[in-house]
Amino acid sequence: MKSYRFVNAMGRALSVFLLTTLLIVMPSRSVAGELSIAVASNFIAPIKKIATQFKQETGHSLRLSFGSSGKFYAQIKNNAPFDVFLSADLVKPRALSKEQLALPDSLTIYAKGKLVLWSVKPINALTLEAAVVNANRIAIANPTLAPYGKAAEDVLKHLTRWDSTESKRVQGENISQTYQFVYSQNADLGFVALSQVRSGRITGYTKDIPTKLYRPINQGGVILSRSENKALAATFMTFLMRADTQAQIINMGYAE
Repeated sequence: MKSYRFVNAMGRALSVFLLTTLLIVMPSRSVAGELSIAVASNFIAPIKKIATQFKQETGHSLRLSFGSSGKFYAQIKNNAPFDVFLSADLVKPRALSKEQLALPDSLTIYAKGKLVLWSVKPINALTLEAAVVNANRIAIANPTLAPYGKAAEDVLKHLTRWDSTESKRVQGENISQTYQFVYSQNADLGFVALSQVRSGRITGYTKDIPTKLYRPINQGGVILSRSENKALAATFMTFLMRADTQAQIINMGYAE
């Protein structure tokens, strides 16, 4: 009988020890947080990969929303509950900082965009200008909402083809919709982000666009002032700017 009681006591002690150990080992999972992030459409593929890596390393999740930077800017001014804004330009993050809707010290350039002319079918033209002239329908993002659309407008104006292409331009609300116009062949060509082409289901054909033809596409990110998760947001921004993360972003079609 003594031996039976001794075994029972040892069993209970072992159970308490295991439970205590689990509580010590697993606190990070029990306090895992979640950030709500507004992401410019051109950055969909990179942020999905980064979100997976961030969760694997920290246990924290990212709830991602995609759209045009201009639309997110308006939503944030109307109290949209985002923690972090990853814009496709610097203008809107700077404006939010000036309006005290974002933390000025958090503003950072997390990616530098590259614009290309893209088609599903071969582009039978020797020059960029000839490709634009020969096309029946050309897709661009809305220049007033999307920085890649503004860059496309810069290119067409530099080529003195802005007015002459008006009747054949198809305008996407954002760069993601612009990509879809070309992918579905509702447009012969489209001005899209190189990162979209590299991450897409088909490679298609591209023509490089000299960066001197459009203003730099510096993409800025900020932590929003209304966020209740500022410490976690800062952890994410540090992760985003880490050398290994930045190297991945460049490999996915962004400039160094």
